[in-house]
Amino acid sequence: MIDNEKVIREIGTPTYVYDVAAILDRIKYLRGKLDADILYAVKANSFIVKEIEEEIDGYEICSKGEFDICNSLDINRGKMVISGVHKDRPSIEEMLESYDDIRKYTIESLNQWELLTDVAKNCGRHIHALIRLTSGNQFGVCEEDLKYIIAHNDEAVIEIDGIEYFSGTQKHSIKKINKEADKLITLIDTLRVELGFTVREIEYGPGLPIFYYQGEEFDEEAFLDEVKLALDRIKEKGVKLSLEVGRSLVATSGRYYTSIGDMKSNKNGNFVILDGGINHLVYYGGTLGMRIPHFQVVRVTEDEAVNLNDEKKIEKLNKSVDEIPKELLVGTEDENGLITYNLHGSLCTVNDILVKNINSRRLKLGDVFIFENVGAYSSTEGISLFLSRDLPKIALCDKEGNLRVVREVIKTSNINLPRY
Repeated sequence: MIDNEKVIREIGTPTYVYDVAAILDRIKYLRGKLDADILYAVKANSFIVKEIEEEIDGYEICSKGEFDICNSLDINRGKMVISGVHKDRPSIEEMLESYDDIRKYTIESLNQWELLTDVAKNCGRHIHALIRLTSGNQFGVCEEDLKYIIAHNDEAVIEIDGIEYFSGTQKHSIKKINKEADKLITLIDTLRVELGFTVREIEYGPGLPIFYYQGEEFDEEAFLDEVKLALDRIKEKGVKLSLEVGRSLVATSGRYYTSIGDMKSNKNGNFVILDGGINHLVYYGGTLGMRIPHFQVVRVTEDEAVNLNDEKKIEKLNKSVDEIPKELLVGTEDENGLITYNLHGSLCTVNDILVKNINSRRLKLGDVFIFENVGAYSSTEGISLFLSRDLPKIALCDKEGNLRVVREVIKTSNINLPRY
């Protein structure tokens, strides 16, 4: 359980904190609920890969950089699936020449198939692979190319175990998942009849949804019950089923802490400037702060951290505002004691909008916003190099509530500095 006050006092802002115990519980929950192996998509969050190694069944690795991260952490290579739409020869040569214990590779094009075959032959390796079936985008191969690879593959070099299929994230419709299950079942039968090929394994990305914004309602328990029925139909074909999961596994485990550095008012509203911004915080489906994510606002007093929504402590919070000179007060309270604010980051662009039109008790400099559900992608999707702002600290929280910083502040000015 993350102690907000401890994070703010010991680590400061801006920072991300990931609840490892919550992730481990989530792995067990999804595996039990869906009755399938769980493969973690490293791209969702690379900072927790070591912490989950004992519980996770495998890792989906989509770049040489992700492989280097996992390898540097001594992750069991027998759990690694080397995937990705672009596989370059030097990277594949390094992996195959140096390691003979990587679990599996994926094939996303005829060129990748030829590359893997050529490099494996040269290295004297026998490797296992899955062929990725496209859903109509740039990823994977069409059914005709998939059949061609199976029909012409040299099994002495590459043993094709089955199919990988992932059509996208944030799937809310069980109808779509059932349609994808039907597609995979039909393909399994077609390959057996036409080519005499037995699909032994399917790695499927169900794209389980996460709901980031206030006002959204979703019965996940009932939804997963329906997903399991679709998955069971695939397993009835005698295949081993693995689920590639990223966002759904780690999103709810993360919090982002950012504090108020400045405040101002003009005819268009009351503006809060935070020490973070869209360079640090990205929510899937967010558009210029028009949707309100789940968050808390905390004021750190001398003896405690107080949530501004805690009605029992409003009097103490109001007293802390009495110290502010009247001319520096930002915004006018309504009859409920609330003020409407717009939250902006520290970047010099009008697009740096985190949330518009939130209603809150009066804010003051130093108050901390804690944004929820940032465990997936947020720390890597932002425009982190813009304006040469520092990258925040990243910390992990264990089941006892202990905090461990796993990345200190990184100065992006060193990255943006030309070298002569």
